Amino acid sequence: MQIKSQDREKNTVTIEVESPHADFVKAREKVLAKAGKEIKIQGFRPGKAPKDMVERALNPEYLDNEAAQSLIADLYPEIIKETKIEPVDYPNVEIVEQKAGVPFVFKVKVDVYPEIKLGKYKGLKEEKIKVSVSDDDVIKVLGNLQKRFSTKKEDGTTAELPLDDEFAKKVSRHGTLAELKKEVHEGMLLDRQGRAEADVKDKLVAVVSAGAEVDIPKGMVDREIEVMIDEFRANLAQSGLGFEDYLKAIKKEEKTMREELRKSAQLRVKGKTVLREIAKVEEIKLTPEDIEAEFKVIAASSGEPIEELRARLKAGAQEYIEDYLYRRKALDFVLENAKITEIEPKTEEEKK
Repeated sequence: MQIKSQDREKNTVTIEVESPHADFVKAREKVLAKAGKEIKIQGFRPGKAPKDMVERALNPEYLDNEAAQSLIADLYPEIIKETKIEPVDYPNVEIVEQKAGVPFVFKVKVDVYPEIKLGKYKGLKEEKIKVSVSDDDVIKVLGNLQKRFSTKKEDGTTAELPLDDEFAKKVSRHGTLAELKKEVHEGMLLDRQGRAEADVKDKLVAVVSAGAEVDIPKGMVDREIEVMIDEFRANLAQSGLGFEDYLKAIKKEEKTMREELRKSAQLRVKGKTVLREIAKVEEIKLTPEDIEAEFKVIAASSGEPIEELRARLKAGAQEYIEDYLYRRKALDFVLENAKITEIEPKTEEEKK
């Protein structure tokens, strides 16, 4: 195989490839052998008919087309490796030369990972909501537990358990009300801290994305829409709802929903590509321990033994996990190098 030319226009690369005629002949022989096992020829059992009879039974144009597609499919991984491109969509193929006795020539046209010009991503200034949990917040949670464990009396009134140590023993693993209050307080605080952290990270991603110059290929956006649809399906499934039933209920076609998601998908893809570029520029590394820890998290959430998970996931899945970890580390880098100011949350009056 020989790469005759390689041209890039924005995010589209066109590569012209030449392959010896002998390789095309071998590909044609493979197609012929496969067809010989499947085609029925009178007087012969499947796979036993002479090759020349099988060839006469087939349309020559069909045979040549199948051979061309087979050879191109075999060569495509080599093309990617030699040209060092990162395809983000399926390629379009154009056959240039396909004649007996001369090299087989074809062109591959494919969208590739975009070139990115980063803006500022160090020393960003952002605000983070200061979180706290009051005694009233804890009492509200305990009050909800009271209602859940309340019982109806014969006269129709509700009997609630008093908030004491016995209540704590009944609704939790704790022996005292003080221990239960402490657990509720810590859980609420962690939850609010996590949401505040996620909020500031979202703001930072928005800032670094807005400051970067990148032209996102349509194929990447289309794939992100697929991811968003799959996420939505999973969320509906947790509630016992089907995606198609949901669309019927809101009287919307799937095609319409996909187009409505396009803008959000574009923003998500841009954020991902910018973070990946930051990881590349800053030479962020992954360790085997990083990858192992993520496998453990996935296994724990799915309830699947880690070795079974590893065996089930294909190589592409590990690449996806590594890509996610690079982006997560890049975002941590942006956060660590940002100037975060904690501010008091707005009061209800201020929100109005």
